[in-house]
Formats: sequence, C-alpha cells, structure tokens
Amino acid sequence: MMKVLLVLAWEPPDESLLDWRAETADFVIAVDGGMNALIHAGIQPDLLVGDFDSFDPSTSGSVSCKVIREEDQDSTDLEKALRHLPGDEAPDEIVLLGATGGRSDHFLTNLLVASSLPEASKVALDATDEIIQRATPACSVSLIGMSGKTVSLLPLSSCEGVATEGLRWELTDVAMGPGILLGQSNEAVSEKVSVSLRVGNLIVITPKN
Repeated sequence: MMKVLLVLAWEPPDESLLDWRAETADFVIAVDGGMNALIHAGIQPDLLVGDFDSFDPSTSGSVSCKVIREEDQDSTDLEKALRHLPGDEAPDEIVLLGATGGRSDHFLTNLLVASSLPEASKVALDATDEIIQRATPACSVSLIGMSGKTVSLLPLSSCEGVATEGLRWELTDVAMGPGILLGQSNEAVSEKVSVSLRVGNLIVITPKN
C-alpha cells in the first residue's frame, strides 16, 4: 500500500500532526513553501516541487532531497506536485497538509484539484481542527470515534446511491448534488460512521475534537 503525503504552504500544520503524517507516509513531497514547515520540524522530504515563489532552495542549506522546478504558471503548485507522484499507478492514499486555511481561492482550488484525483485513491485534506475526506464509488469513507460529532457531506458533483451508517439522519440510496440535496451538519450517533455512494464525488468533513 503506497501512502503519499504532500505538504503545502497555506496553513502550516500542527507539528505533531506533521510528524505523525510524515512517519506513516511512504513518500513525502514538499510543495514549494510547504518546505518551510518541514524544515522547521526537522523533516527531510523525498521530493521538493514548485516554481519557488514562496521558497528558494538555492538559499537554503537544509534541502538534501531531489528538487524539481516547475515554471508553468497555468498550473497550481499542487497540480505541479501531483505530476511527480511515485510509481506507475495512483497511490492508495494521498494526504494533503497545509491545503486549507488562508485565502478562500487557494483552499477551494486545492479541494477541486484533490477531488479530481483517481477515484480509487483515498484522499484527505488534513488539518489541526478538522479533516476533509473524499468518498467515491471506489473508495468509501469509514470513521471511528465519532459519537456526538458533526459530520457534513457535501457533494462536489451529482451523486447517486449515497448511503450512510451511524448518523442521526441516515441516508439510504439517496441522490445528492448542488440544487438537489446537501448534507451539512448531520450528527454521528455511533462511534463508527461510514459513507458510500454509487455515482459521483463527495467530501466528508469532520472535526478532530
């Protein structure tokens, strides 16, 4: 199982979260200014990618990994980094840190880019206070330790066959989508929650505490 961690620059992650995610990843990519958080935590990534408008590897003595400069201004830093995922097949799991917070356009762009990743890959945008996970027909979302917590389901496209277990307002073979049905602020009534769907792409947002 290949797990890839990408560290972006928009909201520096909590150091303990960064340490844990880096330790459990098989491959770590610093996305331009995300390298600053890794240097601060004493973590050396496997790869540094970007146009380096927020980090200059030539002025830092702390970079010993492979460096790829991408000057393409028609792509975001995240898109540039995703071109260099390891292996010939899509990773089993892709985790983004530092992809939330800051400017709304940056966050929404990161979310849309993440939603376009191969649907068999488990995708998460992790942060200190909450985590955003993607559900697709090929990759359902399973949560533990959830009783009493808020769970929001937001469709990024027209979704069919949405089903949940462990929520106060359960969904069974439901269609969701903008202008159809959104799933903001449901509540977990069980320690275990699952979300699956037959068609589409939706995100599951849950708090850490």
